Amino acid sequence: MIGVRGLLLALAVVLFVIGVFSEERAGDLLLWGLAATAAALLVEDLGWNRRLGTRT
Repeated sequence: MIGVRGLLLALAVVLFVIGVFSEERAGDLLLWGLAATAAALLVEDLGWNRRLGTRT
């Protein structure tokens, strides 16, 4: 199972890769990637990193 942190980091990777190859809006995509990375780290620190699809 993948958690919220994993999803946010995967989103960040996708945005970074698209931003690298994009000629338009590359800066916007890189900023969104950084925001997703920061959110993933914040989720981990706040203890909200729960596995999706499991019952607790």
